[in-house]
Amino acid sequence: MLPPSLPEGGGRSPELQHFRAFEAIHRLGGLTAAAQELGMTQPALSKALGLLRRYYGDELFVRSKQGMRPTPLARRLALDVQQLVGLVQERLRAPSGFDPARSSRTFRISCTEVGAIHFMPRLLAAVRDSAPGVRWEVVPLAGDALGGLLASGEIDLVLSAYQAQRPGLSSQALYSVGHRCLVRVGHPRIGQDLTLERFCAEKHVVASISDTQHAYRRVEQAIVQTAGEGAIGLRVHSLLTAPFIVAQSDHIFTATEQIARQMAQLPGLRLLPCPLTLPPIVVYQYWHSRQDQDPAIGWLRALVAQHFAQPLPEVHAAQA
Repeated sequence: MLPPSLPEGGGRSPELQHFRAFEAIHRLGGLTAAAQELGMTQPALSKALGLLRRYYGDELFVRSKQGMRPTPLARRLALDVQQLVGLVQERLRAPSGFDPARSSRTFRISCTEVGAIHFMPRLLAAVRDSAPGVRWEVVPLAGDALGGLLASGEIDLVLSAYQAQRPGLSSQALYSVGHRCLVRVGHPRIGQDLTLERFCAEKHVVASISDTQHAYRRVEQAIVQTAGEGAIGLRVHSLLTAPFIVAQSDHIFTATEQIARQMAQLPGLRLLPCPLTLPPIVVYQYWHSRQDQDPAIGWLRALVAQHFAQPLPEVHAAQA
């Protein structure tokens, strides 16, 4: 695995602690934050980085306004380093088990912004007393990179409606969810019912999602196919922007039921059935098979399943 080739500089060979320092600096983007996470002094961390620099004959990380930025060589090394550190940590943790009551581990979950709104409040409440030292980090969802991020240990779990069929990935279907529409209170043309004819006659707010695997893209496609491109009155960059605009306009916003219900709590909005024919989406939790024997990840998966898994309709259970 490492090093990929003998560097010109030579010198003492790096040890595990040096690669742990590399991984922390690369992930956190700063010496101070990396030293704190590793429980090292900053001089000790700088010494570890110095050895790596001499060994590889490269600066590896350079200071910038955004923190310590990796050089091209460091970027090439990063995945191997992450895999090495993750593998060693996994093997060292497994025999001793995992005690959530005493753990201060940071769990990194990858999901969308609206997913974080749905999942994180319940997870935080669930562990408030049983795992008070556990910390959390929500990582932006990147569909094409999921397999590599999970394999390297950079993220621990993915919560999404992606259909991620990649080597080494394991999954559990959690629940399926339909769609609802949001309109403003006092909309001049929409009463208690929203017919398909009225839906097609109104303007809509949609979020422009570049990720082709994002479940919301099905909503935009269905609106365009049914009502035409002219029905899109406004495109915004984020799903979270839409409800605030709808509350002050005559546009319609369509989203999954769980998110629409949360957004409907905002002043001036009301929830209506969606007249479009949209298949429910299935939400999964994904992890890498390398983590099957990691008791901490096992605890995390069980926690998510306990609070979010629901029986799926037979057709979706078969697909899952």
